[in-house]
Parts: sequence; C-alpha cells; structure tokens
Amino acid sequence: MNKQIFILSTFFILFFSSCNDFQDVTFSGIENVQITSLTQQGVEAVIVAKIKNPNNAAFTIYKSDLDVMLSGMNAGKAHLDNNVKIKGNSEQSYAFKIKSDFSNLSATDLPKLLSIAMSKNVKVGLKGNLKVGKLFVKRSYPVDMSQRVPLSGK
Repeated sequence: MNKQIFILSTFFILFFSSCNDFQDVTFSGIENVQITSLTQQGVEAVIVAKIKNPNNAAFTIYKSDLDVMLSGMNAGKAHLDNNVKIKGNSEQSYAFKIKSDFSNLSATDLPKLLSIAMSKNVKVGLKGNLKVGKLFVKRSYPVDMSQRVPLSGK
C-alpha cells in the first residue's frame, strides 16, 4: 500500500512540476471563416485561427459553447464541434468546426443574415468560455473578441 502511495505521489509531483514554467498562449486572430451549411435552423462553419504555443507541452481545446455576433447581430450560440489539439512549440493555424442554431433569431433578422452570408467579409464576435486542458487538468478561459474576417462559401 505504501509503495502505491509513493508511486502515485511521485507521478503527481513530476506531472505538476512540469507545468511550473507555463508561458501564455497567444491567439493571433481569425484568418478565415468558411460557411459549410446555411439553413433556417442554423449555420455550420469552419473557423481558421492562428495560435502560438511557446510551451513544450501540447494541450487540447475541448468542445465548448460561445455566444456569436455577426456584424453586430446576435447569431445565437456556437457549439465547438470537435476537440482541437494545439501542438507544443508551434505557431500555426487550426480549424475549428462550429454549429450555431438560430433559435433566438426573429423573422426580421433573416434578411440581415442572408446579406451577411453573401458579403465578402464579416465582423465576427465571440464571447464565452473555452475549455482547455491536458489529461486530467482542465480549465476554462474567457473569450471576448471581435474581428473582421474574410468569408468564403462551400
């Protein structure tokens, strides 16, 4: 029994001591938004964002929910559809698949939404919490950003 406690405590000491020099991860912005599906129920899109991770350790961004604003219009909740692994010691672009439902939109918002979908760029606002972690250590990080991005169709 004492041997198991020793092994377990050694594991936790080594695991948490490797996290002591953690540097901030940098979000460099959204590079592109590609709409893959647009229906009356909602939109599916791929958001490509550039992220710099100066740490040796990789981590995962887990499925999360964010509030979305499109050109100043509340577009409902966006659900991050897939977990995305961010590599260690890297700066690269990552694709995030999202689904958003239009349950909060009124009938007067639909023409605005169609004109946004036909435009070449759109101001995207995201607000909420991203779930991030590695193995058993998970945290939520607040997101509150707005940026004009190029928009492309299928």
